[in-house]
Amino acid sequence: MAERRYKVAFQRSAFKEYQALPKPIRARVDEVLSVLSINPLSEVLKFKKLRGKDNHYRVRIGDYRVIYAVQGDVLLVRVIRIGNRKDVYRHF
Repeated sequence: MAERRYKVAFQRSAFKEYQALPKPIRARVDEVLSVLSINPLSEVLKFKKLRGKDNHYRVRIGDYRVIYAVQGDVLLVRVIRIGNRKDVYRHF
């Protein structure tokens, strides 16, 4: 039986942030997105749940953060923000 994968979808603003990342960071984000598609709550990611938000998590990549939400009922991971840790939590 084939393994069910999560669909990874970007919010428009998150995709723009992704495109603006330096290439080495973008490559590491791609690795994280690959793991998210298999299991968004994998211990490999060392994710952290965001306080005050249901089903919202963050993953650290050096000084950068990927903030995402999981909708398990429809196997969807929504990437909400990607950016430097000093800015990423603003306007969220």
